[in-house]
Formats: sequence, structure tokens, C-alpha cells
Amino acid sequence: MRVLIVEDEPPIADYIEKSLRAILGAELKDVQTAYSLEEAGIRLARKNIDVCFLDLNLSGRDGYEILEKAVSRPFQTIVISAHTEQAARAFEYGVIDFVPKPFNRDRLRLALDRCLSLQKNPFPARFLTFRKNNRNGLLPIGEILLLKATRYLVEVWMKDGRRELIEKPLNRLEKILPESFARIHRTYIVNLDQVESYKHLGGSRYAVRLKNGGILPMSRHRLPELKRLFGQT
Repeated sequence: MRVLIVEDEPPIADYIEKSLRAILGAELKDVQTAYSLEEAGIRLARKNIDVCFLDLNLSGRDGYEILEKAVSRPFQTIVISAHTEQAARAFEYGVIDFVPKPFNRDRLRLALDRCLSLQKNPFPARFLTFRKNNRNGLLPIGEILLLKATRYLVEVWMKDGRRELIEKPLNRLEKILPESFARIHRTYIVNLDQVESYKHLGGSRYAVRLKNGGILPMSRHRLPELKRLFGQT
């Protein structure tokens, strides 16, 4: 695991690093620290990070600009902050966990467990963040039709026909999306509210039909989960 710590207080940054080394051992391949928004922006632009531990208040400056940039990247983000009133908003942006200060090693272990778990986050995102023309943009979750993996990016199809590209892969998006979204294929996550029906095409081939008439492939091993989500047996 490769970790970036964004924290302006060196003692806290050092404690996080020592705790991560104790928890992860040899699994921790690299850990870096950024002490300012400017330094964090430079390091976040790199693609060699798996998890970012982010303080939202760096030397009195609001870290939400950095948060929006962080959650648009392929890695997962864990917020560490004394400002617990910001937790709900942070989860809306798609962070995996919010660790309130003061904290201990066990709380960091729990955050890492949530990060590594295959289970959906109990606090799903309300927005997906994307970067376009060096600016952050927000996509309301409820307005998303489907998400499609395309090479190293994910194409987000909105209900109004707009399409945007985001860097976070489908397996990480699965964890922060609400239960109303399901992975139906290695290439697709779909908004179940926009599904009209699904059917067996013969052999091992299945398909999902959307309310707008679109047809998507469905993997056979995804069928039991889709039946469960539709309340079928």
C-alpha cells in the first residue's frame, strides 16, 4: 500500500505514519507526508497513491478544495479532522471514513479495514467528483444513469445525456455508491432505479434493459445479487 498523509502538524503526521507502519508492516510500500495545501496539490497529482489521509484544516485554510481534488483521483480518501461537524459533508463527497481527532491506533486500523473491505460504505456518497480543464466538477449521484469502465477511466452517463470521465475505478466506486447502484458486469455499474427488466438470452448470456430503452450485458454470476436487490428469489 502506498500512502499520502496530508497534515500540517508534524507530531500528528509522525504518529499516523508510525501507526500505519505498525498496522500494515511489510504491506506498507511507501508513505509520504504533505504539510501544506500547495504541497498536497502537487503530490495528489501523482498517480502512485493507494490511500490519502487528509486533514481538512491546514494552517487555518479550508481543505475542501483539496478534498474535491483527492476524491476525483483513483485512490481512496480517509479524512482525519477535529471538525466532526464536517463529517456528513465529507462522506457526501465519497470519502471512505472520517476519523475524528483525537484518535488512536485502533481507530486508524478500523479506517484501513473499511478501506480494504469489499463491503459498501455505510455512508454512501451524494456526489462524484471529476476533473475537467483543471477544475473540479460535481455529479449528483441521483442523476447518474450508469457508469462504464473504459480503459483506465470510468465514463459516467447522466440521465440528461451528458457524459463525464472520472479516474476512480469501478471497484472503488462500488464501495461509495448507495445500494441503489449495482455492478452488473465487469464493465458496468447501473442505477437500479433506471432498470426496467432483465432477461436470460440463452446459454450464459444475460441482459439488462433500461427504462430509456438501452440494453446492457449482465454477467451470470451477478444474477443472484440482482435478484436479491429486486426482492426476488
